[in-house]
Amino acid sequence: MRFPFVPLGLMLTALTGAPVLALDDAPLPLAPSGATPDAQTQAKLDLADRFVRRAELLRDSLVPPRWLREGDRLVFWSREGKDGGTWVLAHAKTGELKPLLSGEQLRQQLSTLLGKPITAPRFFDVALAPDEQGIVFRLEGKTFGLGLSGGHVTLLSPEDRAALTLSPQHFLAPKGGALAVQRQGGFAVLNAEGATVVERTGEANLDWRIPERPWSPDGRFLVVWRDDLRAVHQVPVVDYSSALEKVTTVPYTKSGTPLPRAELHVVEVATGRVTRIPPVEGETYDWFAGWNPEGTEALCLHLSRDAKRLDLTVVEPASGQRRHVLREERPETFVTGLDFAVGGWAKQVTALPGGRGYLWMSERDGWRHVYAYDRSGKRVRQLTRGAFPVHEVVGVAPTGDALYVLASAGSGAPYEHLFYRGSLKGGALKRLSQGSGMHRITPSPSGQYYVDTWSSRTQPRLRELVSVEGGKRVRLTTSDASEFESLGDTRPEALLVKAADGVTPLHGVLYKPRDFDASKRYPVLAAIYAGPFTTVVPWTFLGTSDSLTASGLAQLGFIVVLLDPRGGPGRSKSFQDANYGRVGQTEIPDYVAGLKQAASTRPWMDLERVGIHGGSWGGYFTLRGMLTAPDFFKAGYAGAPGALEEEAIINEPYLNLPSVNPQGYAAGDNLALADRLKGHLKLMHGTSDVNATLSVTMRMADALIRAGKRFELLIMPGQPHSPRGAASRYYRDDVGLFFLRTLGGPR
Repeated sequence: MRFPFVPLGLMLTALTGAPVLALDDAPLPLAPSGATPDAQTQAKLDLADRFVRRAELLRDSLVPPRWLREGDRLVFWSREGKDGGTWVLAHAKTGELKPLLSGEQLRQQLSTLLGKPITAPRFFDVALAPDEQGIVFRLEGKTFGLGLSGGHVTLLSPEDRAALTLSPQHFLAPKGGALAVQRQGGFAVLNAEGATVVERTGEANLDWRIPERPWSPDGRFLVVWRDDLRAVHQVPVVDYSSALEKVTTVPYTKSGTPLPRAELHVVEVATGRVTRIPPVEGETYDWFAGWNPEGTEALCLHLSRDAKRLDLTVVEPASGQRRHVLREERPETFVTGLDFAVGGWAKQVTALPGGRGYLWMSERDGWRHVYAYDRSGKRVRQLTRGAFPVHEVVGVAPTGDALYVLASAGSGAPYEHLFYRGSLKGGALKRLSQGSGMHRITPSPSGQYYVDTWSSRTQPRLRELVSVEGGKRVRLTTSDASEFESLGDTRPEALLVKAADGVTPLHGVLYKPRDFDASKRYPVLAAIYAGPFTTVVPWTFLGTSDSLTASGLAQLGFIVVLLDPRGGPGRSKSFQDANYGRVGQTEIPDYVAGLKQAASTRPWMDLERVGIHGGSWGGYFTLRGMLTAPDFFKAGYAGAPGALEEEAIINEPYLNLPSVNPQGYAAGDNLALADRLKGHLKLMHGTSDVNATLSVTMRMADALIRAGKRFELLIMPGQPHSPRGAASRYYRDDVGLFFLRTLGGPR
């Protein structure tokens, strides 16, 4: 999800009567709340922190390979151990891998240019140079260029056109040399000579925004949004860093309050003309979904406020005329939700070349599949079908009828993303990917080759260069996980349990301490998120942020369980609709049922000492667990909890509008249940949180006080939704200390 007076920076403790429990059978009692941890406890906290930050121990290329437009060639960063690594040019047709220079030469040149030794460079920001004769990358705050031949590294000025390709504020046209620049509230367009042809400035709550992939393929047109937030609710954010407090306001659309309005504009570079495109009717969320291959249509998606209707329109850039193409409707439930807003729109529609129409994703038969429509919006046929979801159209063959998708067609692992070939004529899918887990596919411009980046729970990430016709797979990169695994073999144990309905299978994982002893009984932590727009159970080697946190908590002496309850994406439409209109009513019963089933065959799980922890949606559900299952959960720590009254796009797709479904909002309200609290509860919130506003925790604290219930509160001054820097470690330690104090250790 997007209090009485307290001294800032201090933790208020209202918890009384906490039991004295032994840690690892130690005879001494634990330190009280707020005390400095003893050496033994601090060592456990340090180990937990190392597990949470295990990603830093993986030696891997962090840069996705970059395909050149011509020649089926790509550039990638190849690691060769701790101190090695260089840039390599790969020829897909021959399988040849040719370093642009040796690792030693690269380090020597970088050391000279930076004036200090560079021994093990790691790269994050990389792009192809505009002329594709080299690459551009950033290191130590400086930008460098490296040609595809010659092996010479150069230091680039920040204003260099090639350097600007790394800036998220600059958008270089694919042809013609024009450049769009995002500025504070406004934008400008410069032609190839650097002259400004268009410039617009923003106003208060009325800004210009350049979307992803804004340029037409020929570089003639640019699309920009103008976002009108003048009617949107404003959340106050207080800066407490000095005695003179400063208050700013941030636009925040709470459930039932006015939405922002977005208007699309088309800029023609040659003339400087800016054309306003009339918006669609009603309150909608609007996205620019890219251009058709010929650049004659700009594709737009419009989701109705209640998420029951999704429209595709296209804009003819020269005339500014909008044409409605098709509509997806689900009056009994919702078409899509927050997962769409955070990136799903980019996978919704694919424009076919040659004006042949569009590929459209739909769950109309109960599973997410691909449908073909002609240019007028008439449905032609369903292209994929079966009791599994298709997640993404990766591409279509330039010639012929081959269709490439990522899908979860393997019955044993419904959340895994595997690569398949289908047909624009329909029919069965043929699996192309090898290995289980999660695959990400990067096709070549010719469509004849692709890079398969994948990992599983047991396989560190690999990148392989493959032909769509099969044959030899050329290994590009392999993660070195030796340091990662040196902390101990604590891979998650897979769980398969039944939901509270006794029928629906749920997937999860269980984490144990690295010094696990099956003769002892361990307190259990439910690590929960349960937000209906995402999943948190890991299917890759590294896992998710939630699973890394869970693995760290386990090292304190807990059994930690992650589940994806009913109501999440990635499976059937009926699975996600299980909690439609009644968020907060199925998730905790699913967790309780799953924990009981897991413990039935694992006597070392002590269900008399069960805690629950999560942040954001997980904070909401932590409160939900403590208030709706107070006899099961003995302790709960809710981080930055949200509420059903918070941001509209987070709640309304799954509950409808408050005016339409007041009973659903009332049933999921935690404030009304404050008097049910029995166990130990703590809340954390950052004062600068604009995802789940501080008012959620303030109102929850007030409800608990009114109900006479004791609780603890940690306020983190200046911190956003997820604490950063030193505050992040402080928060994680506080979570661990809370559960050690309230649940104890293994016995």
